[in-house]
Amino acid sequence: MRPSRLRAALLGSAVLAAGCSSAAVAGPASPADAGPLTDEVGRVQVDAAVERDVRLADIAAMPDGGFVALLTGDLGAPPRSVLVELVPGDDGLTVGRTVQGAPFADLGEVHVAPDGTVVALAPVLPERGDAGSGDGGREQDLALAVLAPGADRPGVVRVAADAELGTPDTGSGVLSPDGATLSASLQWYVDGDTVNRLATVDVATGEVLASAELQVPTPGQTVARDVALRPDGGLAALVSVDRDAEGTVDGVVLATYDADLRPVGAPVELVEQQDSTGYALQVLSDGAVLVSVLAGDRETGSAQLVTVRDGAVADSASLPGPGIDLVVGPGEEHAYVQHGSPEDGVALSTVDLATGETVAEVPLCDDGIPAPVALTADGSALAAGVACLDGREYQDLAVLLG
Repeated sequence: MRPSRLRAALLGSAVLAAGCSSAAVAGPASPADAGPLTDEVGRVQVDAAVERDVRLADIAAMPDGGFVALLTGDLGAPPRSVLVELVPGDDGLTVGRTVQGAPFADLGEVHVAPDGTVVALAPVLPERGDAGSGDGGREQDLALAVLAPGADRPGVVRVAADAELGTPDTGSGVLSPDGATLSASLQWYVDGDTVNRLATVDVATGEVLASAELQVPTPGQTVARDVALRPDGGLAALVSVDRDAEGTVDGVVLATYDADLRPVGAPVELVEQQDSTGYALQVLSDGAVLVSVLAGDRETGSAQLVTVRDGAVADSASLPGPGIDLVVGPGEEHAYVQHGSPEDGVALSTVDLATGETVAEVPLCDDGIPAPVALTADGSALAAGVACLDGREYQDLAVLLG
């Protein structure tokens, strides 16, 4: 799940649990990182070429070295979305082509297939008189919007309904290497509770090809906040768990699954504290998993970057703040962690993965809300999304670092 979908909540509090939709295997290691990326090349207002009733939901790298941003309708606005091309140049990013997207009813996430196909995922409102959705009058349906290279508008398909639960309400996921399927965490809201299942979804049709429960023991609810592909074709899932039946204490564990969505080993407790929050994860090429975690409560807790290897915590490094999103350089020498809050400002930190030391920190704005980040395949540039307060309004910006 991309962290920006909780933007509305972040406006009123510090940082809440979230994950990152673009999480994927960091890929075969290159000889060296291009980082640390500490030079701000420029910044651009991502909604400058569109109407103002949209907000930045997610950002992803394109195969050509550019980026695509997903903008969705602001709270209370009619359902809509816009895909905005961001083109890097000597003076930073410029806004390129804009494409009207799906009628998304909420913030969502965007992914890019190797051929440049853009895949967005977010809820849409049910169609009137649509008796075939199977949602029993549910207020929203999870849908995929697929924009082929050169197309003027995306095709929209709803994620298929479950026989018992109907159409999922929300979800997040990660594209397969060929872009044909989405490995996802699907959520249904039933009588005040959240029902969560893992699934493999056909991108072209919305058909659910496989589905499985999380199978993480808990006296209350479990929700996979973020998922990432493992090198063997399985999944790593960052799972929020209720420590008690009433749901008064939240914890976080890492669960792993094989390609058939069957659990592999026991869930891993990431920190010693019972009260903990997970935000984002990335899988390295050797199968190790990096997770940004807040150990303890949100007032006094400590932000950490935890490394899980072979089913156990192998290392933990301190972070300046809870890592709302993170990406790993192609040489797997550095991790870039986006953190901040309306009270503390927003910054991007570079962590040396060999030592755990934060070796660089780039301020993005003094008063703002962190949004997702995206790294080019060669690791030479990074686009950091951020909502910065300008007077009484927040401006959605993409900041290019190189």
